[in-house]
Amino acid sequence: MGLTVVSTFFPLPPDRGDPVRVLMMLRAMARIQPFTLAVVRRPDTTGDQVDRLRGMLPEVEVRDYPATPYRLDRLGPLGRYPEAMADGLPPWIRSRYSRPLHDDLRTRDGAGIAIGEAAAVYFRGTRLRWHWDKANVLAGSTRGDIAEAEDLAHQLRARYLAWISTRFESRALSECETVSVTSAEESSRLAEHHRRRADFTLPSSVPLPVGHVPRSDERHLVWLSSFSYRANLAGLRLFLGRGWPALRGAGFRLTLVGSGLTDRVRESLAPIDGLDVLGYVADLRPVLARARAAVVPLWSGAGVKLKTLTLLAHSVPVFTTPVGAEGVPATEAVRLADTPEALAAEILGSSVAELDAMAAAGARLIERQFSEERFAERLVGALAEYGYLDVPGTSLREGP
Repeated sequence: MGLTVVSTFFPLPPDRGDPVRVLMMLRAMARIQPFTLAVVRRPDTTGDQVDRLRGMLPEVEVRDYPATPYRLDRLGPLGRYPEAMADGLPPWIRSRYSRPLHDDLRTRDGAGIAIGEAAAVYFRGTRLRWHWDKANVLAGSTRGDIAEAEDLAHQLRARYLAWISTRFESRALSECETVSVTSAEESSRLAEHHRRRADFTLPSSVPLPVGHVPRSDERHLVWLSSFSYRANLAGLRLFLGRGWPALRGAGFRLTLVGSGLTDRVRESLAPIDGLDVLGYVADLRPVLARARAAVVPLWSGAGVKLKTLTLLAHSVPVFTTPVGAEGVPATEAVRLADTPEALAAEILGSSVAELDAMAAAGARLIERQFSEERFAERLVGALAEYGYLDVPGTSLREGP
């Protein structure tokens, strides 16, 4: 008996994105009771990182497992796709599967917490009572990829991934006892696609930046996202084509920051005047300290956007679409527009005093509703309510 936690996101380095959420969950649960953490190593995971994780969670038994290679990996996609389909898994989930971990879980009893989409692959054939913490509803997000496909080949690939992801998600939902998502909108999508509402919502949170002192330049904007995620790049290109010319004409510069930048993408952005393409940076504070405002041009995607929260935590006013602000309560810190042209107009129409007020409101919002402390309170309260954590007298708390 006991609590077992499974993560296919190795939570180091915890710079941003999914590893941040994972690490916050682990810290919050470790403060309540001991548990066993099973993590899947990536090809670039080092022994030092495993040791560092153990040092950060001294009360937790950390077990690390290698991902099981594809049998037909030598054939590339021609081997991996059919093999993943035969296993009933999306290829990206199959690549994170560890047979040794699955064999270990089959011997365990008690409660299990699965963090992330791919962790649901371990539900089948185990005796654990599972809670699934989902980043988003695959049935909804993968359908958006179909609409954004650039040509027939990409559309066929997107349709295949949407079909197998939805099938995997439906089966996993039938095998877990409870499920959480990041926003009320995601809970509605879960009900729409799978006729099941989330048992509770757990909005993602971000750590407050230590030692961050904003020193913004009046004509300096920032874009913060992963270049490797199709929706991010598609939204950026749409904004650059239709909204950026007006801002550039007014003397603005735009810094692009994020992981996954390839030489091909960098070269495609090079002809656009006024861009500073940085790609990944280890410390966001110096870059975001100079930003007068941020633009988050997203027209597809789901759940609370960590990029939006990260910008607000660094006192950067955010101009975005309703998609980019999903799960963030109405606040002075965020302004919404539906088109690239309208986003640019909102930025151009904002006074220095208004931007200063937005920056202060953003930092307050994160501290009060999206800090690690608030995240831990929500998580522990919900898991205790459903019997996964032993916290006598704790009740479910979802409000802001």
